[in-house]
Amino acid sequence: MNMRPPAAILLLGLVVGAVFVLSDETSRVQPVPTRTTSAQTGTAAPTVPGSPTAATASADPFQTAAECQPCHQDVWAEWKPSFHGQAWTDPMVYALSKGFRMPECIDCHAPLPIHVTGVATRVAPRTHSRSDGVDCLSCHLMEDGRSVAGTRDVDTSATPGACRPKKVPAMSDATACKGCHNQHETVTELADSGIDKTCSDCHMEPVERKGAAGAVLRKGRSHVFPGGHSLQMHQRAAKLDVAVVGGEVVANVTNVGAGHKIPTDARHRSYNLWITVTDARGNPVVVDQPFPNGEMRLYYRDQFKPSTQVTYGATHTAKWPIPEGVRGKAVVRLTYALNPEELGAGKVTEVFRTEVELK
Repeated sequence: MNMRPPAAILLLGLVVGAVFVLSDETSRVQPVPTRTTSAQTGTAAPTVPGSPTAATASADPFQTAAECQPCHQDVWAEWKPSFHGQAWTDPMVYALSKGFRMPECIDCHAPLPIHVTGVATRVAPRTHSRSDGVDCLSCHLMEDGRSVAGTRDVDTSATPGACRPKKVPAMSDATACKGCHNQHETVTELADSGIDKTCSDCHMEPVERKGAAGAVLRKGRSHVFPGGHSLQMHQRAAKLDVAVVGGEVVANVTNVGAGHKIPTDARHRSYNLWITVTDARGNPVVVDQPFPNGEMRLYYRDQFKPSTQVTYGATHTAKWPIPEGVRGKAVVRLTYALNPEELGAGKVTEVFRTEVELK
């Protein structure tokens, strides 16, 4: 029996095989899609190579913050453990946002680049790399998809290279923070305070970036972003004065260092005043009792309570009546709580402790 296939069938098989190989090779060398910005949403939308907009779109090599690490290892080491770096993974944030089922939380905890959505406008959520939180690209990736915002005088936007930093004045003032941090008027509070400072003056202190030999390469800003989790920041912002006046322990909390109100930015944060009193023999009269009117906070909307936050330069006063005939010692504490649940559990930061005599 003749087992050879007819010539026509053999030829057809060769043609199909050739087409398959060419298609496979084409798929492997297909250019990475570039991105354009949607005018309606301000979000990054994929552009298919060969489409009418692909010719005008810039190549975008930056997709995740990890691409910044090789050249900026010192900045990366500061940012990664910061609460910007943990904006998505912090357990408390996860709990308060109900596992980010509250979609309004995603905007600020995994934002698209502010230079894409518009500096000083409300940020928009991204759909990728959310575990990076508020990452390098959130603040530094420019709308052209390639240049990275900086504050140095040099403009290298026309220089070949990876990020080619371009000076953007908005990066050195409070408007760069406004998209996330003005949801409760923090940036507006700073502007209204009249002090000649911007957010970075307190939250991004100057640092010197050094090379391998220890020589100073340039001056920059720290990316640790200390804030509500930093005891030092609280002690710079607030001052506690305690005195015995007319049968009362009077505690005054003054905002001496924060241009915004204290506490600020989130309704669940609070300052609280507590008092412990012992009599002349050292016996406890009260132990860690809250002061009447001793909480400073922007309350939840459904609590229908006026804000007791402390404006820059202002003082919040709370008074504790001394029981008749009590003599001894009073210890007053100012504490900071990240949310009411931690406050109730006693998981607070002690900012100040002051002792006065009861005579």
